[in-house]
Amino acid sequence: MKIIKRVSVLPILILISFLFVGCEIKDVEKNESKTYSNAYYTIQYPSNWLEPKVGNTVVFSKEDNQLVLEVRAARYHENYLEESVKEIEDDINIEECIINGNKGYKIKSEENGEIINTFYYVQEKDMLFEMNFECQANDYNNYESLMDQIKNTFEFNDFEILEYCSKFVNGDRDAKWLADIEFISKNLPKAHKNLFFKVEEEEFLTHVNNIKEKIPSLTDDELIVEVSKLIASVGDAHTTFAFSPKKVYPFTFYYFNDGIYLLDSVPEYSEFIGFKLKGVNDKSVEEIRELFRPIISHENEPWFKYKFAKNIIFHEFLKGLKITNSETAKFNFIDKNGNEKSVQVESSNGMDLQNTNMDKSERMLYLKNSDKNYWYEFLEEEKLLYFQYNACYNMKDKSFSDFNNELFEFIDNNSINKLVVDLRNNGGGSEPILDPFFAELKKRKNLDHHEKLFVIVGRNTFSSAMKNALKFENETNATFIGEPTGGKPNHYGEVRKLKLINTNTVIGYSTKYFKHSSEDLDSFIPDIIVEPNADNYFNNIDPVMQRLLEIKNKEMARKSRCGSGSYGKSLRGGFIGSKFRAFLI
Repeated sequence: MKIIKRVSVLPILILISFLFVGCEIKDVEKNESKTYSNAYYTIQYPSNWLEPKVGNTVVFSKEDNQLVLEVRAARYHENYLEESVKEIEDDINIEECIINGNKGYKIKSEENGEIINTFYYVQEKDMLFEMNFECQANDYNNYESLMDQIKNTFEFNDFEILEYCSKFVNGDRDAKWLADIEFISKNLPKAHKNLFFKVEEEEFLTHVNNIKEKIPSLTDDELIVEVSKLIASVGDAHTTFAFSPKKVYPFTFYYFNDGIYLLDSVPEYSEFIGFKLKGVNDKSVEEIRELFRPIISHENEPWFKYKFAKNIIFHEFLKGLKITNSETAKFNFIDKNGNEKSVQVESSNGMDLQNTNMDKSERMLYLKNSDKNYWYEFLEEEKLLYFQYNACYNMKDKSFSDFNNELFEFIDNNSINKLVVDLRNNGGGSEPILDPFFAELKKRKNLDHHEKLFVIVGRNTFSSAMKNALKFENETNATFIGEPTGGKPNHYGEVRKLKLINTNTVIGYSTKYFKHSSEDLDSFIPDIIVEPNADNYFNNIDPVMQRLLEIKNKEMARKSRCGSGSYGKSLRGGFIGSKFRAFLI
């Protein structure tokens, strides 16, 4: 069934959250309908339909998929729907309607394609609901009355109102910062699953009051640093303070096992690519690293390394931490011969980097197809099938289910000595996306062997990708190779957002706790540790794949250890089981 591209309809806020709690499915009238219910709504659907799929959306469908209903729920401020409709009603054909006695709105896509989407919107308290019916255009008339019948079974459940967006303040800069910081102190403790699991409540609130008192004397950059420290003090890598950097330095850095190196730059500074960073202005890189440590939300060293290398180019951080006091900064490097070289660099609004990874991707597979969430390549000579899983999201042009069918069709038609699943660039998304892969793998016992199935993990294996790695650990015989993960096995997650509209910033916070291990481990440690080093990278060598290719089919891979990792012995034991849509952007 073809899926049309979403039209741009309500261009205001990105989707904040999908909330599905306490789900219950039960028969109501066995021969007529079933009821789906969660903490926020109840809806009835035909009893001969498939069981709903519960995830970021709840999907109801006929067995032949001729009619599909997706229901989404998102937290916004009260009256958000009415305000949004007023902004777009002159541009979009929006029809007012009644949804089971409640005022709602209907938007129908144009009938000039093969697929018709009919959207119904209704809001209760601070919760916005969307029902999206999708069917073939030539079936629309047949299903119109059924769609109307289903949407009129939609009922609100009794849920608690929460404030997820700060209120706009008419005032000066100090008043705006004060309003948003007070909003954090009032709402974050209520919204987070367990905000004070590490930091004491009194300590957190004292920190808030100290920031409020210092607002008049601090610059915006210094306040960004202070609020970052406040949120990082929670000790939850998923609870973060985010802002849109106005200026950045035109570099890409990476934290290798022997230091931080420049990977990419604008052409003006290309001569420094491959050089090791010694410091910025009069601060050494070691001093800078410790200044950044309290402002980066992290639970282990791999994730800190990943985020530090990303954040060191933000002008707001360098200025807020008093590493520089102007728009420019002197970056000090050590070249390949050990000579020191420095360059004065001005921060800018944007970067046009050279993208040196493109040149390396043919020789280092993990840098290839970075714009794709999933792809595979067969190394004929080695009989090795490489499957890279970069993000836990469906792609618009090919769903993961379709990709998975193609992948296993290839596997069935070719001789495979090794199947490699690369999760090292995957920072998360929706964990169940990978479920079809596990389902097909279970049917092919010959692949599920520690000498044939390999999973690569690394510092950017985080969140849902971390949970995917644990599923490989719990349900397969895979051998793991790479670095310790940035994701923590037991962690808070399922992120929602608080929008701070006065300062144009966002707080991400956790709403659930995931316990996957009987031990509270900092990282998931692979069987074979291979740490990245600069020499390999700049010589176009992927040491992980190199080590994989060295493993002979007869070798007991799980008994191997590689690299001089500083993480100590393996801590693998103890695992216990297994916008609103684009048009709201």
